[in-house]
Amino acid sequence: MLKMILFVVLACVLPITVTSYNCTKVNGIEGACDLVLNQMTLAGSRLSGCGGYGTMYFWSGIAATDCGYATQDKTITEQLAMGIRYFDFDISYIHKSQESLPYWEEGPVLVDIGSTAVAYSISLRKALTEIREFLTANRDEVIGMRIKQYYPRTREMRDNLLRVIKPLYDSVFGPEGSEGVQLTWYDSKPLRYLVENNERMVLELNKDLWGTEQSDYRASPLVQFESQANLYGFNNCQNHHQIADYLLNIKNINMRQIPALVNWWLSTGKPCLSEKADLCMTDVEHVETVWDEMMEGTHLHRPVNIVLADYVRQELVAVVNKLNNKAVQFYKTKPW
Repeated sequence: MLKMILFVVLACVLPITVTSYNCTKVNGIEGACDLVLNQMTLAGSRLSGCGGYGTMYFWSGIAATDCGYATQDKTITEQLAMGIRYFDFDISYIHKSQESLPYWEEGPVLVDIGSTAVAYSISLRKALTEIREFLTANRDEVIGMRIKQYYPRTREMRDNLLRVIKPLYDSVFGPEGSEGVQLTWYDSKPLRYLVENNERMVLELNKDLWGTEQSDYRASPLVQFESQANLYGFNNCQNHHQIADYLLNIKNINMRQIPALVNWWLSTGKPCLSEKADLCMTDVEHVETVWDEMMEGTHLHRPVNIVLADYVRQELVAVVNKLNNKAVQFYKTKPW
């Protein structure tokens, strides 16, 4: 009896040991644990799931041309292995009765919304599943993603997406408090917090899809300082000084909690997206110039946070890794 009482007392007094995880690096960058997310730069892919899974299709069932609609040639898994850490999704919704092609499934689907037509790709579920599998196997990695546009822009489509987005994320990652990698509210906390608490995904939603009990769960409204896109002028990947000037002239650019995004792709010139992307990858080292001018031109010394590109390549990741190593050294002496 005395032994039993002693055991109960010791069990109540002695601390319970909880297995913890210590952050030593983030996205392969040593020393980044004490940075916040908006002090880092993420290499991103524009319309991340469009093109890397084979032929996309119009609603009619006719194949969409890669030249005009494929923005990537690698799957999400292949992009992650390369070092891409930011994913850009435009979405639509397929009802069960509308399923027609073999890989389509009921629910949100990734799309490329063109000026005259919309090309349909894989399901959002498939993309999220690939991201979850990568994050589960790589504990030091932090991912950002956005859902920017939806098609068609109707109340019915919005309501369908509001109804399914939270259940979809819960079905892939588990509800809040589940074991395994989770979405985070706390992207302004040190990256150490995100890694050690396994809250390593930051999701930003189109404002139409955020702000209700169904959709604002562990997500943020999409608010970004974004360089101009789809231009017929000079603010593109071949004119890096103009990109920096445009960003620096945005009102409130010093609001460091709002990410700054650079569109590193072309909308004019060569006929095919892949050819335009090749030109941008040739000049990708100039992303560093945009980063430097942003750091010098803002009184809070804020960097570029996201670089979106078509047909992502290792050269983009190498430049971004260089910028993140520079950020670690800079913020050691000049923290926010």
